[in-house]
Amino acid sequence: MSAARKPAITRTTNHPADAIPDRPAPLTQSTPLEAAPPTPVSTQPGARGAAERLTEQHNVRIRPSTKTRLGKAVDKLRYETGDRTISIASITDQALDAYLTQRGC
Repeated sequence: MSAARKPAITRTTNHPADAIPDRPAPLTQSTPLEAAPPTPVSTQPGARGAAERLTEQHNVRIRPSTKTRLGKAVDKLRYETGDRTISIASITDQALDAYLTQRGC
């Protein structure tokens, strides 16, 4: 006389990935996060419309917390917009350009 046992290996009915939420809708221009729409990489004067590439490297010191926030922001923006051209370099380039433009340089 043996007791009824539950099998050690069972089939699962749902996949673990089913619990992952759907990707959010792409950001629109009406959201406050995108007050200034991202501008494409500026063109160099006299380059006849050829896009300027991000080729220069600047060795600068930034706080580790700022670098961490920047990395998380890049990941978040890439996920939400689906735009794989967003990078630390592109955000830094746009931030420097906006800063210099704001100060008339």
